[in-house]
Order: sequence, then C-alpha cells, then structure tokens
Amino acid sequence: MKTSIRKKLAVNRRLILNSFISLTLFALPAFGVALRPCAGAGNSLPVGTFRLMVVSPKGGAPLPLNSINVIQPGDKLKYEPVKIAPAIKDKARIALVLLPAHGATGKGLAVLDAKAAGTSAEWSLPLRASVVGVVFGPRGLDVKKVTSLVKKNPDLVPELARYAQKTATVNALVDTLSQYEQSQPGSMDLNAALRGFSAQYGVALPRLSSGASTDQQASILLSAVLPSISNYDPLASGRSAMVQQSAGLAASVASLFYGTPVGLAVGGAALFQNMRTMMFPDTDFRAAFPQTLKSGDVELCAQNHSPRPRTRIAYLWMLRIPDASAPSVSLPETHNLPMGLKSQVKVTCATHDQLRLLPRAHDWQLVSSDHKAKIPVKVEVGATEDTLSLDLTGVKLPAGEYHLAALWDWQPLRAAGAIWLHPFSDFSNVRLTPDSEDHLIAGSGTVKVSLIGADFEFVTGVAIAPAHQSHSQPQDVFFTLPSGVGAGQQLSMSAEVNTTKLQPGAYQLQLTQTDGKTQQVPIVIHPPNPEIQNVPLRVNLGEPQQTVLLRGTNLERIVSLTSPEASFMLSSVPAGAHQVTERKARLKLHLGAHKGDVLEASMGVEEIHKPVKIDDLLQVAGPLPKIVSVNESFPKDGNVALQQGEIPAGSAVSFAMHVQNMDSRPAVGLSCSNDATREALHLMPGDRKGSAQLDAAGAGLLFLSLDPGMVGQSGCELIADVTTEDAGTSNPYPLGKVVRLPQIDKFSLSNERAGQSLYAGVLTGQDLQMIEKTGWNPKAGYPVQGIPTPVPGSGMQQTLNIELPWPPPAPEAPVYVWLRGEDHGRRTNAKY
Repeated sequence: MKTSIRKKLAVNRRLILNSFISLTLFALPAFGVALRPCAGAGNSLPVGTFRLMVVSPKGGAPLPLNSINVIQPGDKLKYEPVKIAPAIKDKARIALVLLPAHGATGKGLAVLDAKAAGTSAEWSLPLRASVVGVVFGPRGLDVKKVTSLVKKNPDLVPELARYAQKTATVNALVDTLSQYEQSQPGSMDLNAALRGFSAQYGVALPRLSSGASTDQQASILLSAVLPSISNYDPLASGRSAMVQQSAGLAASVASLFYGTPVGLAVGGAALFQNMRTMMFPDTDFRAAFPQTLKSGDVELCAQNHSPRPRTRIAYLWMLRIPDASAPSVSLPETHNLPMGLKSQVKVTCATHDQLRLLPRAHDWQLVSSDHKAKIPVKVEVGATEDTLSLDLTGVKLPAGEYHLAALWDWQPLRAAGAIWLHPFSDFSNVRLTPDSEDHLIAGSGTVKVSLIGADFEFVTGVAIAPAHQSHSQPQDVFFTLPSGVGAGQQLSMSAEVNTTKLQPGAYQLQLTQTDGKTQQVPIVIHPPNPEIQNVPLRVNLGEPQQTVLLRGTNLERIVSLTSPEASFMLSSVPAGAHQVTERKARLKLHLGAHKGDVLEASMGVEEIHKPVKIDDLLQVAGPLPKIVSVNESFPKDGNVALQQGEIPAGSAVSFAMHVQNMDSRPAVGLSCSNDATREALHLMPGDRKGSAQLDAAGAGLLFLSLDPGMVGQSGCELIADVTTEDAGTSNPYPLGKVVRLPQIDKFSLSNERAGQSLYAGVLTGQDLQMIEKTGWNPKAGYPVQGIPTPVPGSGMQQTLNIELPWPPPAPEAPVYVWLRGEDHGRRTNAKY
C-alpha cells in the first residue's frame, strides 16, 4: 500500500514538472536579432513591452537581463514598462521566480513579490540564480498559488535547470533562422547558418532539402533539437493549417514548439490538466516568448486564445543565466588588420564551453597604451576556435599595436595576444627593382620580378594590361608575399609576368588590396636584347686602332661596349633604324693584352640598367701581316706608253711582295678597291689559277705572276692583301691601276686631204676601239674617224682611220693616242 502511494506521488511530481515546463519559454541568446513582432506563431499577440535591467551594487551601467552571465546576491533587477495596453495597465502584475545556481547558498526556488506592471519596479535578488522566471498577469497575480506550487515540489529545481538548456537551444534555433530570413538575398547560406548553430549549441542538425516545404523543414529541425518529440507528428490533425499561416521557417519552428500540441507531447497532457485543476483552479497559464527589439526592450508575445471560463491568464517566461565566469580568451597568433575595414580574427578559449559562451561578452574594444575605441564585434562559434568579425569601418585609431578587450557583465575581459592596425599603402612610389626591369623582355617566358616602395601586406590581386589600351582585358598575374596576406609589414613582393605573348611597350601592373581598390604601377616590356653572334672577334696586337664588324640582331640598341683591356667607339645608326644586323666598332687594345687572350666585355643596352656581359667578345691575335713593299715587273716595250702606277692588262705581270708577320701558310687576296672587280683571286704558295701563280721566294717574300685583266676590268684599282690563319688579314696594299692598251702594229699617212691642213691616215693593230683621238704631241689631239674595221683573214687585226695635220713636227715624229675619257695623249711607237 505504502509502495503504491510512493509510486503515485513520484509519477505525480514528474507529471506536474512536465506540465509546468510545457508552459515555460526560455529567452533567445543575448545578442540575437529580434524576430518580427510576435512572429512565434501564426496566431499570436503582444502581451506587453518592457525593459528589465540588472544593476550591480559595485557600480557600472545597468545591463539588460538577457545579457547577464552571473547574477549575484545583492544585484537589483529594475523593471520599466514601455508599452502596456491601457486596458490592463492598472491591473497587470509582474513577479519573479529564481532558480538557484549550482552550489548557491539556500535551497529551493525563490519567488519574489508581484509588482504593478504599469509602473517602474525593482527587486533585490537574494541568491545566485541560474534561471529567472518572469510571470506576467494582465489581470493580476495570486503569488501564493505560485509559492504553494514551489513548496509542494522542492525537487523541481534540478529538473527545471536541465530542461532550461533544451528550451534555450530551441529559442536559439528560432533566432538563427530569423537572422537568415532577415538577411540580404545571397548574403547568407541557410545550411551554413545551421552549421554555425550546431557548432555553438552542440546539436547535430540535418541538411535541409530545398525541395521540402516550410512546415516539413520546421518539423525536421525541431525533432533534431528535441528528440523526445520524434514520435509525435506536430503537423497532423489540424495543426498543419496553423503552421502554414506563419511567415517563414523561424515562425514555423516557433509555432510548432510554443503551440499546445508540442507542449503536451513534451510534458504529458493528463497531468497538465491535473495541475490546472488541483493547484491553479482559477489561472490559465500560457507560454510566452520574448522578442528583443532594436532598442533592447523586450516584447512578450503569446498565442492568441480566449481564456477558459472563470479563469484568468498568466504568461510565463523563464530566462536561463549561464552562471559562468569570464572566458580565458587568447589570439593564437598576432593579427595584422587593415584600418577602416571589416576583418576577422581567430580566438581560442580554455574550454569548449567558454568558446560557446564568448558571444555573451559585450562592449568590445581595441585598446593600446594610448588609445582605445569601441568596435562592433560579431562572434561565430567554432569547434576549436571562435571567429571574431571586427567592424573597423567607423573606427578612428592610429596605426600600431592593440589588444582586444570586452566586458563580462561589469568585469573586464582581455584577450591575450596582439592586433596590429595598418593603413592601406599608397602605391604611388612602387617600382620594380632595376634587375627586375632588365629581365622584362618580350618573348622571354615567365619572368619573376620584385616590387619595392610600399607595404604590400594587404595585396590580394595583381594583373597586367597595356598602358594605353583601355579596352584590353587585364590578365591575372601570380604573386607571392614574403609572409602572406595580412601577415605584417612586407616591404617587397614578387610577381611572375608571362612575357611570351607580350609585345614591347608600356604596361601597367594593377595591384588590388583588401579594400577592393586598385592602383597602377607602370612597367615596360623591353624588346629582345641585342645579340652579337660573330664572337669572338679577332683583334691584333700592334695596331694603334682597328675596326671590327659586329654581326647579330637588334644591334641598334647597343649604346656602349666596355672592357678593361680595350676601348670602343661604336658607329652611329640612322635615326629610327630597327633590327640592325651589322654595325662597326673601332677599338684600341690597352697595354697588357697578350696574344691568345680571350677578352670579356660589357654591353650597355638602351633602357636596360645593368650592362649585359659578353664573356668572349674579343680574341687577341698576334700582329697583322703587313705588305711592306712590292716590286713589279712587266713588259716595258709595249707600243703604247703606260702612265705612272698603271699595270697593263692582257700581258703577264710579276710582283715581288715583301711581307712582315707572315707565317708558313699565307694566302694572297687580289681584288679591285673600286667596282671594277671581275674575279677576286685567293692564292696560297704553289697555287696556279689560269695565268695566275703564287710562290714563296724566301723568308717574308712572295712572288706573284698573273695577267691583271683576270681580276679586274680596265680601270680596276688592283689591291693585294695577305692573310694568315692566326693573325688575320693585312691592310690592303695598292698594286696599281689596271689598264688595257691598244696594240698598234702599223701606221700610214696618205696625201689625201681630210680638211684644212689635215690628211687621212690609217692605224693597223688590235683593240683600236679604245682610241678616241690622235695627234703629234700629248696636248693637241684630233678625233678619230669612224670605228675600227676588221682586217679580213687576219684574226683580231683591225684598221682605224685617223686624221693628222701635215707636216709632222719633225722627221720620225711619234704618234700620240688618247684613250677614251683621257685628257692627255700617250706616246706610241708608231712614227711617220
């Protein structure tokens, strides 16, 4: 019998507890975004709007009740009405129920006196509390009934505390959904927001399907938060229509939770009826939920249902107090943040529980030894660290080292670790290093360049575009910072410019920082560097000055050649010349150069800072061979006289050449210094080419025999040079002017008068077409008559009609002829 009674009493206590809980609503998180007015269900109404502030006896500004972390004995709770309906203003009453914190002095609950809800009121809080219940009676309250409930059920305290955590989680879910619904389209992801909720409250939420209806999504979420109702279908039997009236997912979840069916499923319908009839026969308790307005005031909302006959309604709201000391917060690394922007930093706490409570810190500041400023901070809870989003857009602080600080209720909270604030750099003085500029050459592939002249720590993007083509699409450029983005002052950065398809010219590197602003850095892509291809160039000792011919590409861009062992003077190039392939340079070897040396040089290139090194520009050879003198030998008995320096063509001529610096295998070159060359000859001792032959006649002596007509036409300025394999080619030596002379075999003068004192004559011989005039002295000549006439049957023989005056100046007077183009006559062996 006694056992049966004890079992019934235990069952009754559990049912009373569940019935009481089903009427209790716990607050949203302290910094939650307010729901739309009375959005908890489709059929809701505002009960009243008021302000609940906690005042510490130790001083400090009053704090909202829902932001308090620890309630101490002696704290005061101030109530101020903001909006109470006139119809109930004079009758409405408000009372407080306090659940003690773990380890608090005293037992059981504390129920404080009811106060008039239409005027300001104040309670002195007698204990350290973990839950504060607000009981609002629009038509008054009988506190004794609440007190009797508490006294008859002293073991409700631990069970209420455990349940408070579950219902607080539901309200936090509603708040999270409300934040998402009130955000700008596209600015938040619903499933990402739910993952953040899961991290903070330790609840595994399923991923919502976009194809599910709002009421289905609400049921799935609520079942995940409260597994105890998983077997109850809140959408069945008429409940679905009420849910569909709500404005969104947040309101749907709230509607399902705060409505009677869910409350009954959690607490038990039978004993809820027993509590009403046995303990509060004249009171109809309703669950109420708060909405924190932007002003910080609390608007109490409840479902709009008519009271039962002969009862009065009382609305209950219970707020869970964390009863936790300030978290131990630290920054795992130093953060470098740009001034004037929103940034994020990672922080850690001593425990996971502290991580989840960190959003309850308030009045965040950046503090240094000389400055401080409040900053808006949003805390996103993570599994192992929290993310603090700092809004520095309206903060006026100088650059420097700062620390994060906040308040935990009225107690200071400081995060260990440093934050450095840096201004965004002005890139007007940014430039490439000279070495980097030199390597930006069109078609040279990917070139790594270094930039200096500013702090680059906040650079987030680099692109390149032609400087004067605004329509061109900038091309992204890979870049690296020495320590990474936002890792502190970095006075250099590198970028990789792909020059493969870039044409020479002016370009801009576009540097973008985390503030989204882009600044331009001018750069130049250079044409390919000059290349001297015929290296090494042979130069000779013993020459006061010598000329070399450079062959290669882009030689017009060479501005200088320098060497420790030689001085250079480059020939000029025409203005605007491009892609020059040949260019001369005069040079002088300095003392100290030796035969066999390979000399390096530095090539100064237009627009390039650092000279280009050429390792093997010059090859030093011994002295050049030199033709010192030439002795000539050719027939002197020709019937037409040679002039000084002339060499007859058509007959064998010999030259004895005295040569210095000649080795055992010299080569003699023969050509015309003018444009009369017929065939240039190159002979080595022992060579024979037609009538030309070269022989070595002793040390430094060469003997050359040839018909000069082989090399050049009449008028050829015949020159010779000597080449040795090691030393090169001597300066040219003039041998004489090649002249082809007519051959006169016979001369006759008739008595036939050809004009006044002129008589007809005839010359017989060969090559007579070369004769333009004839006469008796070298100054007075008379034009020939007609052209030569071949002599039949006589091979190359010709006759040429001439006119000469009579009589001759003397017996046996020689005839003079003028070759074409000459102004003096030549003496011949032809005589009258």
